Amino acid sequence: MVSPSEGLAIIIPARYDASRFPGKLLQLAGKRTILEHTWRRASQVSAADTVTIATDSEQIAAAAESFNAPVIMTGAQPSGTDRIAAAISELRPAPRWVVNLQGDEPLINPANISLLCDQLRTSDDEIVTCATKIESASEWSDPNIVKVVCDESGRALYFSRAAIPATQAGQGDDAFRLISSLCMGHIGIYGYPVAILRRLQALEPSPLERAESLEQLRALEAGITIRVIKVEERSVSVDTPEDLQKVREIMGV
Repeated sequence: MVSPSEGLAIIIPARYDASRFPGKLLQLAGKRTILEHTWRRASQVSAADTVTIATDSEQIAAAAESFNAPVIMTGAQPSGTDRIAAAISELRPAPRWVVNLQGDEPLINPANISLLCDQLRTSDDEIVTCATKIESASEWSDPNIVKVVCDESGRALYFSRAAIPATQAGQGDDAFRLISSLCMGHIGIYGYPVAILRRLQALEPSPLERAESLEQLRALEAGITIRVIKVEERSVSVDTPEDLQKVREIMGV
């Protein structure tokens, strides 16, 4: 059992005005919002000392309080990383590690979060994240699925919304067969020591981050390593109304 000063916090950064699907976190899947489903799944992780929602939205805060989730109001923040950092500053006692879980992951497997927490607490990795197998050429070319390629030790080389690695065969089935063992679909969850979080927060948005609209590229450009844990299943994150319908179908609601 870790002492309070070596605790682990799961923080769910939540904003109302998502660019591609505003208000998505308060959409219902059955009788619960997407945000509540995500929080309840994270709350099953025994390694976490707290699962807290961080937001600048009164609507999000009111919804979270309705299902008794701890809430920290962060004010306006330029990124999810900054929102997490602002929330951590309000926690007492301060944790040693933090897990950044997006609020649009209502189907995430708590066992995958636990794997990430275990890796984080027992290694010297700077950042830990998860990824899973890409099943088809259509997934490989889908910009809503972030792709990651790794080195032989399982550390990320690059993340992209594009189909990576590129091949001379294009992006069809033949090309996908060539790269199917080289590329994985990223799952949007991160774990890091709070000291690394503070280092990330101090960095300006990087050129690759701005080009791809992917915050994790800021870490790679700064020489911060990202360990990628391969898991068996990828949950459906809610990025579009179509994703929401898919989640409802999977839940049978």
